[in-house]
Amino acid sequence: MTHEDGRPEGRPEEERPAAGGWAAPGGAPEPGSPRPSFAPPGQEAPQEPPAAHGAAPGAPDWAAPGGAPGAPGGAPPPEGVPQWQGAPQWQQQAWGPPPPPRPGIVSLRPLLLGDILNGAFGYIRGNPKTVLGLAALLSAVIALLPSLGAGSLLNDFDRLTAQVESGASPDDLLPFSNGTLGLLAAGMLVQFVGGALLSGVLATVIGMAVLGRRLGIREALAAVAPRIGAVLGVAGLLALLGLAWMALLAGVLVGGILIIAASPDAAPLGVGLILLGWLALGALAAWIYVRTSLAMPVTVLERVGAGRALARSWRLTRGSWWRVFGILLLTALITSLVANVLATPFSIIGAVVMVLMEGTTLASVLYGATIFIGAVLGGAITSPFASGVTGLLYVDLRMRREGLDLRLQAAAQEGRDIGPEVYLTEPAPGTAAAGGPE
Repeated sequence: MTHEDGRPEGRPEEERPAAGGWAAPGGAPEPGSPRPSFAPPGQEAPQEPPAAHGAAPGAPDWAAPGGAPGAPGGAPPPEGVPQWQGAPQWQQQAWGPPPPPRPGIVSLRPLLLGDILNGAFGYIRGNPKTVLGLAALLSAVIALLPSLGAGSLLNDFDRLTAQVESGASPDDLLPFSNGTLGLLAAGMLVQFVGGALLSGVLATVIGMAVLGRRLGIREALAAVAPRIGAVLGVAGLLALLGLAWMALLAGVLVGGILIIAASPDAAPLGVGLILLGWLALGALAAWIYVRTSLAMPVTVLERVGAGRALARSWRLTRGSWWRVFGILLLTALITSLVANVLATPFSIIGAVVMVLMEGTTLASVLYGATIFIGAVLGGAITSPFASGVTGLLYVDLRMRREGLDLRLQAAAQEGRDIGPEVYLTEPAPGTAAAGGPE
């Protein structure tokens, strides 16, 4: 088909639309007249294509950009307003790299604060039986003896109050019984061992959750069993650091008191020494705590000893102290708030019981029971979250410093099974190097 004078070949002249076939404003267009089309000055108005085969005369058979086929570009314009033909609207298609794979609770890329917090909640939601079950079990063991010690301590306090009111000699007063002291000492030991084991087990669970693997309770315990010695070693070294810090606190306090005792006029100097010394020691404790905070996931996932785990944590946090400190501080605030909210109702119940049943052994037992329930509930919720944040900080720093995310992405794209050996910095006998080919 050819075009001549704007009409199809073979079409009679009388059937061609008359020029200027459009109605005046407010009037109706003549039947069969085409839609008016204007172009801006200097631009040629587009010609209407020939009618499709079988189409009714005068019916539009093409669609403007954005309109449906057979419709003149959507809703018609108001009467009397000419419709302008603009340039076609092209929709720009977004191009970019594909998102990183996400086999587990986080995407395999350096993590942001939201990724870490969401991941810490996500591994609890994704595996509640193992995470909450282990946390509740070990929290119950940890809280049992301290709760009994708290009840015995209140019983001793009531006994001491009764002795003072009866006029007993101060030499005959014994503030605490041997049983109470034994329970408190044993409780501290159990808290130390149980807290270390809980941190080690949860570090294993969070490490596998990043890889998309859900461990059962038996699997988690079996995975951490060979590392119990190293886990307790890390906890022991951290405890020794804590004892040394407390000794420094006591030394500063004693030094300030000696200055004040030597000369009453030097009291401001002694008080200032104590305050400044404690502030400096507080900053030192925060600095050391952050630098060693990743030792537990390191010793479990990288399978190294206690000393190497502390040194490895020190290197990983180099240059990232403020970021790690801020995330750990926010985590501590969240866990403290949640623990207090959960424990407060039980503390109130225990206090009411002590008032209503004052001076009875049953009151001490019930008070200890309420404290125990609140401690178990709080520990079962907050311990997994805190361990999850620490474990994800470890993974994040390895991604940023060592390209762990690239290794994991390569393994995921190749369809290789990713196991716990991917965290090893040195290949164990019979295993492939971290992220390398199997």
